[in-house]
Amino acid sequence: MKTNDTNTRTPDDELPDALRWQLRAMRRDVEPGNDLWPGIAARLQEQRPRASARPRWLAPVAMAATLVLAVGMVGLWRGQESGNAPTLTPPKATLVQREAEGMTLQYQAALQEVGSGQPPTELQPVFDDLDRNAGLILQALAHNPDSRLLLEQLRRTYARRLALAQRLAYA
Repeated sequence: MKTNDTNTRTPDDELPDALRWQLRAMRRDVEPGNDLWPGIAARLQEQRPRASARPRWLAPVAMAATLVLAVGMVGLWRGQESGNAPTLTPPKATLVQREAEGMTLQYQAALQEVGSGQPPTELQPVFDDLDRNAGLILQALAHNPDSRLLLEQLRRTYARRLALAQRLAYA
């Protein structure tokens, strides 16, 4: 036995017409006896915290201090960048070399974050092999700086080494 009940009725459909008309006739809008807003506004004024009298000179001094701090930080950043920090790639490095350097820095940061420590002795040869392969790929990139194939191989090697370190750290 199949029934197709779409159930699109509203609650008013179940009531007889006479009862619905009686209910509509009972509805009346009633205005409040007095206006409530002046009392509400007065209570809100009492609860609002008073604005403290701040000196007018404080905002310009704070803005000047922020500007001095920003200029000082940019100066420190450029000072470190200009000669103090060692760079892995030559100044006229290709896009692939810069990408490889960035990938290496990200890989080293990820390894530090995982912090797996020393691997078990049975897995040490695997770690050494992956590290040696990454070094060989970086050397090959120095000889062939535009090789996207070497860059992709470096990415895969780093991903395998990092995945292995993560498994050991979370196991």
